[in-house]
Amino acid sequence: MSVSINENIITLNTKNTTYQMAVNENGYLAHLYYGAALNGAVAIERGKVGYHTGLPLAYDSKSRELSPDVCPLEYSAYGSGDFRTTPLKVCFADGSSVCELRFVKAEMLASKPELSGLPALHDSDNKSQTVEICLKDKILDLRVYLMYTAFEEEDVIARSVRIENHTGKDIVLESVLTTCIDNYEDEFDFIAFKGRPHFERHLSRTSLGDLKITSESKRGSSSHQDNPFVIVCSKDCTETAGDCFGSALVYSGNFTASMEKTQIGTSRFVMGIHPENFSFKLKNGQSFQAPEVIHSFSSKGFEKLSHNYHNIIRNHLFRGKYALAQRPILINNWEATYFNFTADKLLAIAKEAQRIGADTFVLDDGWFLGRKGDNSSLGDWFVDEEKLGCPLNVLISKIGELGMKFGLWFEPECISENSNLYRAHPEWVLQAPARPGMLGRKQWVLDMSNPKVVDKIFEMMSNILDNNNIEYIKWDFNRYLTDVYSTALPANRQGEVHHRYVLGVYNLLERINKNYPNVLIEGCASGGGRFDCGMLYYSPQFWASDNTDPMDRLAIQYGTSFCYPVISMGSHVTASPNHVTKRATPIKTRSNVAMAGTFGFELDLTTLTGADIETLCSETEFYKRNSELIRLGDYYRLTNDSSRHIAWQFVSKDKSQALAVLVQKTTRVNYKPIIQKFRGLDSNAKYCVTIDGEKCEQLYSGTALMEVGLGIRTIKYESESTRIEFQKV
Repeated sequence: MSVSINENIITLNTKNTTYQMAVNENGYLAHLYYGAALNGAVAIERGKVGYHTGLPLAYDSKSRELSPDVCPLEYSAYGSGDFRTTPLKVCFADGSSVCELRFVKAEMLASKPELSGLPALHDSDNKSQTVEICLKDKILDLRVYLMYTAFEEEDVIARSVRIENHTGKDIVLESVLTTCIDNYEDEFDFIAFKGRPHFERHLSRTSLGDLKITSESKRGSSSHQDNPFVIVCSKDCTETAGDCFGSALVYSGNFTASMEKTQIGTSRFVMGIHPENFSFKLKNGQSFQAPEVIHSFSSKGFEKLSHNYHNIIRNHLFRGKYALAQRPILINNWEATYFNFTADKLLAIAKEAQRIGADTFVLDDGWFLGRKGDNSSLGDWFVDEEKLGCPLNVLISKIGELGMKFGLWFEPECISENSNLYRAHPEWVLQAPARPGMLGRKQWVLDMSNPKVVDKIFEMMSNILDNNNIEYIKWDFNRYLTDVYSTALPANRQGEVHHRYVLGVYNLLERINKNYPNVLIEGCASGGGRFDCGMLYYSPQFWASDNTDPMDRLAIQYGTSFCYPVISMGSHVTASPNHVTKRATPIKTRSNVAMAGTFGFELDLTTLTGADIETLCSETEFYKRNSELIRLGDYYRLTNDSSRHIAWQFVSKDKSQALAVLVQKTTRVNYKPIIQKFRGLDSNAKYCVTIDGEKCEQLYSGTALMEVGLGIRTIKYESESTRIEFQKV
């Protein structure tokens, strides 16, 4: 069994890992171990690090040396002698915040339950096992329910927390983090994925030392700057060796993830909703559900950890028609036309797109009434037929005659001051009383914590979707949250707005998914500003970045791949020189980089030469032939993002087929040639190798390809790229 409860020991096992807890002599739930599989052993000795003789704070008079300040706790609360970062802080009715959590019971659940109002991993085949543990305050009837689900094949532990108020009076939650893991060791590196707009999710690795290290967002979204996925690893950890622990928060708002070294040389990791600007009132009998964290451990380096996350996200986070299916190959008009288009121009682009093999046309920003630029009309989702020159359904029909599906851009969460909706409901924006507020991108943020706002946006979007044959939505969000104040909540509950905003967004997305199951939603937030597991539950692909320069995308997609599968990354072939960087790159390289994602196009195809069109025809056909391998195969980072060439590889689950791509990043004169080693192949098999369409005369063993490699002579200069195919014989 994946989960066992044996007296006071609770153990979760996956194929290669063990997670273990124990109830100590004072009734506290101690964290014993998370790491490589113990195969039935018990890590009880790790629970004894709580015995401390230096100015101890005793649990009680019977155990004066067992101190809450150093004991490895599974979940702790503020005010009871644990001075490390505590995941829970409560303000009780009398104003006190002291809370001591004691173990009550642990019980197996029949299946993994859904989390109220929140995205989470699902288990449709019911192969996972779930245990729920109840802790209760020593004095007041505050209950904390810890839920753990073991996904055995994926080596994943999913963890969430629910707080229930049975104290008889109102309480206020001031911090509810989801996870707390106390490690016996402290010699760790902390890896976060940092960035900025147009430069998202770049790997940042820092030694823990004697510091507290934090990755966080307080911007209202998970943000371009920090991603809610982090790795804690041994100092010697590499792609293929060493211990690493991953934690991915299934949430799209403010978050924190931190690691600290304790006074006795152990360490604590916590992750969850950021406590700053957060408070949540619970009346007696009410509960609060915190978001889920997806944990995984690998003793074989980052590569195995990434495979664990890719598999769990594909199989247990994605939902609906497109979860594992081939995604549309789309042409988006944004970088081709921006706001300046007519139906005739769009049709001309669509005809060329159909010629090169695209199957979906996406009309981006500028299609709705009054939208001539970015300073008006957001919130008024009515078609501008005069601009188009025809009704939207006529344009869609003409696109359909080309054999193509149709998609449409929305930015549902934002509103222009110059809009009919704002004039009718200025109280529906986030704006502090008696303050002018701060515009961003010339727009306000709608108060998605207000159910009336969510209902109105759903009504307007439904009107478009019900009356037009739309099979794809690009869901954009081009703001951070400022002036966070809701007129729908009283003054003493404004600390709930950030979280209720996220719940409102999820509610709207869920309603769109439920009512329009054939519509694929691709998320976007000024590019990759909300690329997280929470959004991927509703939109199984997300625009990786508004920076479409393929040379910059190498690093963006490299960092993203540590947690998120390739098929979740929106990536397009765009114009050269690039519209952001003005850098010129070969069309073949632009295609190769876009294939390490969902693959599509975003340029004015009517301006290309016949030779370029023919190249894109063959590139699209190549992608279609290899779509299943790219979508469902195992992904290998063959180089790091600082190498002079960047290489990656896809290998089918049965190791019969593989595809590698190399891109020359920098050129060095008279330097050693590239000899690239590969990974994931069958060491006992022979492979036929094809380089850029040319078959090699000899067969290569899997062992030789992985241990010796191939000499790569097809790329010499900056921005050149090559493709290598492997077929088992």
